[in-house]
Amino acid sequence: MKFVEKVKQTISKYQMLESGDRVIVGVSGGPDSMALLYVLNQVKEKYRLKLKIAHLNHGFRGGEARKEAGFVERMAQRLGLSCEVRAVDVPSYKREKLLSAQEAARIVRYQFLEEVRKQFRASKIALGHNANDQAETLMMWLLRGTGLKGLGGIPPVREGVIIRPLIETDREEIEAFIKEKKIPFVVDSSNLKTDYLRNRLRHEVFPLLQKHYNPQLIKTLVQTASLLRAEDEYLERVAQEALKTIGIVREREAVSIDVTHLLKLPSAIQLRCLRAALKKVKGNLRQIGSTHLYDILKIVANEKPHKVLKLPQGISVEKSYNNLIIGFHQSAPRPFYYHFTSIPDRVIIKEIGKEILFKVVKGNEKAINKNDFHIAWLDLDKLTFPLTIRNMKPGDRFQPLGMKGEKKIKDFFIDEKVPLLKRKCVPLLFFGDIMGWVGEMRINHRLRVKEDTKKILRVEIEKY
Repeated sequence: MKFVEKVKQTISKYQMLESGDRVIVGVSGGPDSMALLYVLNQVKEKYRLKLKIAHLNHGFRGGEARKEAGFVERMAQRLGLSCEVRAVDVPSYKREKLLSAQEAARIVRYQFLEEVRKQFRASKIALGHNANDQAETLMMWLLRGTGLKGLGGIPPVREGVIIRPLIETDREEIEAFIKEKKIPFVVDSSNLKTDYLRNRLRHEVFPLLQKHYNPQLIKTLVQTASLLRAEDEYLERVAQEALKTIGIVREREAVSIDVTHLLKLPSAIQLRCLRAALKKVKGNLRQIGSTHLYDILKIVANEKPHKVLKLPQGISVEKSYNNLIIGFHQSAPRPFYYHFTSIPDRVIIKEIGKEILFKVVKGNEKAINKNDFHIAWLDLDKLTFPLTIRNMKPGDRFQPLGMKGEKKIKDFFIDEKVPLLKRKCVPLLFFGDIMGWVGEMRINHRLRVKEDTKKILRVEIEKY
């Protein structure tokens, strides 16, 4: 099969392009990206494409990188295409963010491509990854240790935006096409060094395996990656549906998972549910590995009702009784204390991002809504002042509505299964020495509204 036809088949197989697409083509100047550029330029009439070239100088190779940038600009002029060339000091970014050179380059490169895509109002970004890259990626993940997602390798299409039309063509086919069409290219000298694992696999390990064990190694690994990726995608859909059943997306970018239901799922789906929940909160799974997932399962299985696990990049996982709460780490708020000699109209508690509204109304217990926990209804004539609003202290106690005796606030929170990290965020309203309301949870039985109540103090808590 001719090279261009094979690439067109890949484009069609994965539905990479639609008629009228505006496409950013990432061009380094090497043979892969130049082959990609020429193929897309050749099929642009068929798909009615508008192409724009994007080239990034990462700042690692000095004069050699500047020559490559100049080469890409000249090729853009020859083909009559617009071109965005940018230089970024990736070494400084690497040091600032404490990243490896490869990770820093990858992050900056994708940020650059996304910026150019938005500027050009493009729908796709085309990259030159080929079948050899796919095989090398699978092997790298296998050596490091991974699950199906890693073994699935490089996705041909990512999030409907990143497309890789050469992903099923190998390096020999690309080089033959380049030679046949006399397409100029430049060689990145860093690709010839064996400092990186990928290059060692490419220049040392793969030739050995192909010579002595499997001449069709690249094809075999690409097919394996494709099969594993299909299975991974299926299991991912199963996990997403399971998470909808056992998990609730909560305010402040957190996910709460029912522990009992989680543990009833097959172990493979448990791990995927946790990955999906982490991705919902974090936006990606960078720096989150299988070790972190198993650490989460350990605290889930722990008999203690409260356990907290801190993960990279500010993620906190808290087990509180039968709930597993995944969100960004929030330290307990600073102690707050608000004091009033009469009833205020409103009080803003910045420490917890809440606003408390006060209003005096006429009526009795028939006029109140007992089902709204954001609102407290208190008998005004039973209230004494001053009014104090603060968070909990050791020894605080009150008589919860419906109970005969008093209870320590700590015991009340335990009974209500309030997570440790949230207890200091609950505002307590004191009228004189009496705790009148545990905010959004329970009023004091002694201050309840009855049939003979004449005036009611309505207290409501809202987000600020």
